[in-house]
Amino acid sequence: MRTITPLRLDRVTRTVGHGDADERAARARLAALSAVEHPGVCVPLDVAREHDAVVACAPRVAGVTLAEAGRCASLGEWVWLVAGIADALAALHVRGLAHGDVAPGNVIVGARPVLVDLVGPALGRERGTPGFAAPERAGGGPPTPADDVHALGALALAAAAPAWRTEAEAWMLPLLDPDPDARPSAAAVAHGIARCAAPVRWRPEAPTDGAAPVSADARTETDPRAWAWRLRRRPGRLAAAVLAFGAAAAWLLWAPLPDAGREPVSAQAAPASASSLPDPADAARALTERRVDAVARGDGEALVAMTVPGSEAWVTASRQARQLAGGEALEDLAVEVTGASTRARDGTRATVEVTYRLSARVLVSPDGTRTEVAGESQRVVLDLAWSGEAWRVAGVSGAT
Repeated sequence: MRTITPLRLDRVTRTVGHGDADERAARARLAALSAVEHPGVCVPLDVAREHDAVVACAPRVAGVTLAEAGRCASLGEWVWLVAGIADALAALHVRGLAHGDVAPGNVIVGARPVLVDLVGPALGRERGTPGFAAPERAGGGPPTPADDVHALGALALAAAAPAWRTEAEAWMLPLLDPDPDARPSAAAVAHGIARCAAPVRWRPEAPTDGAAPVSADARTETDPRAWAWRLRRRPGRLAAAVLAFGAAAAWLLWAPLPDAGREPVSAQAAPASASSLPDPADAARALTERRVDAVARGDGEALVAMTVPGSEAWVTASRQARQLAGGEALEDLAVEVTGASTRARDGTRATVEVTYRLSARVLVSPDGTRTEVAGESQRVVLDLAWSGEAWRVAGVSGAT
């Protein structure tokens, strides 16, 4: 019977099981992980036996655990953290693998977020860390990618500072859906969250006494502003919803909201002089042209990027992105913006009325059905907010 080599400072070992069956499972897991090449995944080096114990040996990762690091100091750092973990999980999931215990103690924050402890949680005997594990983990059995996504959502909330906790809850709510099939993919989270704010590398240090450690937090409540990330869910329902809009083609437009007057989440800090910002009327004209172009190209991510994260316009754009992902397409779509005038402006907020004419086009459903839609003129009012880099749409209403 083999024994492990003496402990080295550049290695980390963990007992992951006992006996021959666990050794075979751990070695199979190691073989599967060897195909994963991602800097955010710490692939173990070997599995060995020490008497009856099965031990996984992995390289030591420079940095501190998220449990030691405390909460992110800024929104940009939080986005960097969540996007990095989601991207690493996506690299596992695309290989049909799951981590099984995405928790603060299993994330090292260094040059980038790195997932560690990839053998033990996946062998089917562990149920994840309380407060982070998905509800279905209580039944035991091997973890799934949907389990990892739930844990990522809980972990992200635990790492969010109180100043922007409301936004974090809105963005993470879909990840915490009790229905595993309703949760977004890790890849969708990685792509989507990076559009919420510019990622900024986080350089945490182990906190001193009194610093807030990252731990589970059960305060999450339903927020109607939650961004629905589900770009891959229920294609039948999505197709039906799009067809319901098909005659008027309203789904591809700004889709004025019945509660558009509600205040969206606050914009990011503006430059020193608000008067130096670009003209919001010009921005509204460009946003309208870009939006129609994105719909014509089927680019759902571009639609979402034009809106203020967490706002109702953002939720609408996300729904429309799902519709595009469900297989709908528009042929011969074009727009002519005929007017844009600023109704009101207050620093980093502006209200702009836009008129435009859409060309005749053909709506193509996922089953190939083609519906001709006549050209039409429309007038809407856009509530814009300055993001720190550009004007984005926070709300839409019909012009009166």
